[in-house]
Amino acid sequence: MKRIQDVLVAELHSLLAVTGKNGGLMSPSIYDTSQVLRFLPQGETPWPVVDWLLSRQYGDGGWGDPVMPLHRDIPTLAAILVLQQHGRRQATKDAINAGLHFLRKQATNWAKMNKDDLPVAGEIILPSLLDALGPTDVEFPRRPYAKLIELGERKRKIIATLPVIPGVPWFHVWETFGTEPNPVLMDGAGSIGHSPSATAAWVKAAEAKCARLQEGSPEQAALQKCAERGREYVRKTSLATETGIPGLVPVGAPHNYFEQCFALYGLLVADVLKHPQLESVVAPVMKDLTRALGPKGIGMSDFYLHDGDDTSAVIALMHAFNMEVDPAILERFQKEDHFVAYPGEMHSSPTLTARCIHALMLLKKDVAPYQRYLLERQEPDGRWSVDKWNRSWLYTTLHSAIALTGSQHEHELRHALDAVLVAQEPDGGWSTDGVSNMTETSYAVLMLGFLERNGFTHAGIAPALERAFKWMLHNYRPFERLETKVKCWISKELYRMERVDTIFELGAMLMLDLRKQKQTSA
Repeated sequence: MKRIQDVLVAELHSLLAVTGKNGGLMSPSIYDTSQVLRFLPQGETPWPVVDWLLSRQYGDGGWGDPVMPLHRDIPTLAAILVLQQHGRRQATKDAINAGLHFLRKQATNWAKMNKDDLPVAGEIILPSLLDALGPTDVEFPRRPYAKLIELGERKRKIIATLPVIPGVPWFHVWETFGTEPNPVLMDGAGSIGHSPSATAAWVKAAEAKCARLQEGSPEQAALQKCAERGREYVRKTSLATETGIPGLVPVGAPHNYFEQCFALYGLLVADVLKHPQLESVVAPVMKDLTRALGPKGIGMSDFYLHDGDDTSAVIALMHAFNMEVDPAILERFQKEDHFVAYPGEMHSSPTLTARCIHALMLLKKDVAPYQRYLLERQEPDGRWSVDKWNRSWLYTTLHSAIALTGSQHEHELRHALDAVLVAQEPDGGWSTDGVSNMTETSYAVLMLGFLERNGFTHAGIAPALERAFKWMLHNYRPFERLETKVKCWISKELYRMERVDTIFELGAMLMLDLRKQKQTSA
């Protein structure tokens, strides 16, 4: 197995060497791409972006991954709104009509929705898109969205009480409620809330205001300078998708520290973080992260609000390298019995809380109160399914299991382990929708491997890992980036963190290969 190990290490080496480059690598967003084309078109012609949008429509008329139905309305509405501006071609008109038909069928789902089912900021974004749709289709229903609209109004009131400062998540959706292009909102990256759509809308508003101001006045000059910075930011965000199509943008950027710390955390969970052949590329990433970590934590970039997710990951990584770290950094993210990413969040995240628990466990702190939060959310079948930031129950169950390992909760851990073992597909992989994929298989493999290394015994672990390794080897395509890869991360819509997800996959395979090598030599 030496050859496959060399290939895995080589690909990990190449990815870690560029981790954080161009602000991080993320799949293009239908929503943000549509909003940028609406507010601030990029390139000489809109048609490459329009054609890309048309190619992403599903046969049922909607946009967005069908695996999460309620996460499809936002990209679908955004695509319809921008296609209405470029509807001269019959194919575009047909796409709009099919999209509206899809939305009518979807509408009843919103009447019985739970707030935990929402995409990030969905309670604000979706009502604003419905308002923008206007009278285009008089038969389009609005009543099913009453609960969602009420949640949005509550969220807007919360936002109104929060500081008006740059680099904060509550302005990540400025395009949905902003009217006055206040220059103070522009952060060091030249963005509004690290959001291409919010920045594009802000720049449009700023340029309109500049046209009304006295020519050559200091106010106009200052605002125009900010607008130019915003335009440059939106242009650069296309680089974060690596599609080569101007105007295809991610849901957020830059997110270099997010990418770096989650990539290394995946290797930590796989127990390959200190692989000797990775030292030369891991060390510079750790240097970036430790430089950026301050007394308030770390954010997705130098210009964004510190968050509990990235901060807990960095603390766990620093512990792995015997670096001194103050656990009190995590206290500011504590909220009652769990942890949060940002102030004002309407629902919590088990994976974020689990990662904070893991970091505190490593630092020998009492985590029993927070473990109870996780235990209360374990479902009857042993899974943890609902999370704010990731749609895969395998991802949520992986992190919850890590946070309970070594505690007095062996029964709950065994229940979770049984759920994962039962869910293994006949081919040896795992998935949410019954079609095995590398990303979710890596989540399951990492959980089983972590439990095994930490002394948890179960007769089903070894054969499950062996079957999984065979499936992963059969489906591994070294150095290939495929658009068909699964999207598990949740924001305004589902997206893929290309480097992070691939590093999770490679780390899981390297863990399995080293495990097999150890067994062979024993």
